[in-house]
Amino acid sequence: MRILFTTHQGELAGATLSITYLAQGLAKNGHEIHVACEQGCLLWKNLNKVDGVFPHDIRFQSYLDFKAAKALSLIVREFQIDLINAQGGKDRNLVILAKWICRLSAKIVFTRRQRPRDEPWIKRWFHLNGTDGIVMVSHGLKKIFVKKGYPEYRLKVIHNGVDPGLIPQLGDKERKKIRVEYGLQGRVVGCLSRKKIQEDIIRALKYLPEDITFLFVGIERLDLQHVIDKENPHQQLVFTGEVAHQEALQYLQLMDVNILASHMEGFGLVLVEAMLSKVAVVASDFGGIPDIIDDQINGLLYENSQPQHLADCVNKLLTNDEFRLKLIKNGHEKALRNFTIDRVIKDYEKYFTELVCQN
Repeated sequence: MRILFTTHQGELAGATLSITYLAQGLAKNGHEIHVACEQGCLLWKNLNKVDGVFPHDIRFQSYLDFKAAKALSLIVREFQIDLINAQGGKDRNLVILAKWICRLSAKIVFTRRQRPRDEPWIKRWFHLNGTDGIVMVSHGLKKIFVKKGYPEYRLKVIHNGVDPGLIPQLGDKERKKIRVEYGLQGRVVGCLSRKKIQEDIIRALKYLPEDITFLFVGIERLDLQHVIDKENPHQQLVFTGEVAHQEALQYLQLMDVNILASHMEGFGLVLVEAMLSKVAVVASDFGGIPDIIDDQINGLLYENSQPQHLADCVNKLLTNDEFRLKLIKNGHEKALRNFTIDRVIKDYEKYFTELVCQN
């Protein structure tokens, strides 16, 4: 197959990593992969020198960027694209416009990774009539879309996945070096995420012991200064700012517990990365997160905006090593069984093939 991926994003985020893994895997399986994104973005850098993957510099300026829509149609015709997989909001609209205006024959599939905003019925009609399929990255996200009026039969669930081979294995000396560098003392509870609702974590600190270090990877202290000033926590707070993905995974392995606090998560790729790193996980009971975490079995779920509930979950893991190790073991096994990139590639390949072969 000749497949075109599109995104108006492409910087450091779970979606960028997922597109990278998928494009590489499909190219390795012999498919011709094209990617439309902005030249110089992280996705471009990840894929620019991968055999069988061909990036195209397209800047998606708006939902009605007819220049970008024309550029997409030229790629589809020149390279005889069989299927377009649109990953971002702006480009999702534009691939439909390109197909309708330029009478393209390529199939169109959307991948949706986050909960939908309130959208008018005309937008839902446009997306349903302009696509041949819509991929949901979790069953939890699919339920949200069905409640919004999307027909269940049009939504295909394919989870995100991680390449276990990319998880760094830090030795004791490396761990100690990083801990010393950042002055990490005692037990470390962390959060590896761009800005979500880390305010929940700060508000939970009043219910947690003061000798715990909290490590925030991916954001700056300034992002949470307003709530830090209000809550005045006594624990040590360490912020790394934005770091490269492989470096972030090293920090992840310093944690005794990793928290994902989010009210927008369609899946939660970092939870799988934590499980593969053998780190205990606590996360919001929202969207696609329960697809990954079976509460009390391989992780713990808490209710958003309930800081004491979050603190209770963290305390339970830090004060009961037997329970924490059981959850880590179960999480590692589920991640290897259900959320590896090899499985994701097979599922997409099968789904794309079925759509392309339809009349």
